[in-house]
Amino acid sequence: MGRKKGYVESEALEKAMLLFWQHGYAAIGMRQLADEMGINPFSLYASFESKEALFARALDHYLETFIKGRMIRPLAVPAPNLASLRGFLETFAATDDGTHPPGCFICNTMADATSPAPEVQAVIDRYQRLLEGAFSALLRTEYPLADPRDIQARTALLLCLVIGISVRKRNGFEGRPAQVVVDEIMALTRLG
Repeated sequence: MGRKKGYVESEALEKAMLLFWQHGYAAIGMRQLADEMGINPFSLYASFESKEALFARALDHYLETFIKGRMIRPLAVPAPNLASLRGFLETFAATDDGTHPPGCFICNTMADATSPAPEVQAVIDRYQRLLEGAFSALLRTEYPLADPRDIQARTALLLCLVIGISVRKRNGFEGRPAQVVVDEIMALTRLG
């Protein structure tokens, strides 16, 4: 019979997620991770295999809990519309409440990583597909007669703008300037 873990894995993963989100993959060492997570290095390797595997799991945890659990809610309604999009953008661009690092952990990773590991790239790809799917569904609902190429172009534009907002938030982009950007995005989103 194996030894019982002296920690709750989901809580340790949450701590690792916040540490990676705040500092990035390259700036964090295994000792710092073990200390922050409250586990010894042997248990860290036994549970998560490697720093890279832990990072991929932390990104996935972020996608499932923070993006799907909080951020995407305004778009996850039966018939999303432009008001839903504005709600999402305002939530995304809102001043951070201090409970987590600024910006989006996945977008920060996209900006920092030149050639991420396959497991990390898989989470990035899922994030982008999630947003693209939500934006595309919203635009198709709002503009049922629009040319599919226009929907596809606006979807790509929205994804790029959301990623850009997130990267800017790392450096204090908030308040009135962020609201102006949300207003401009809404104007660019209109078709016809």
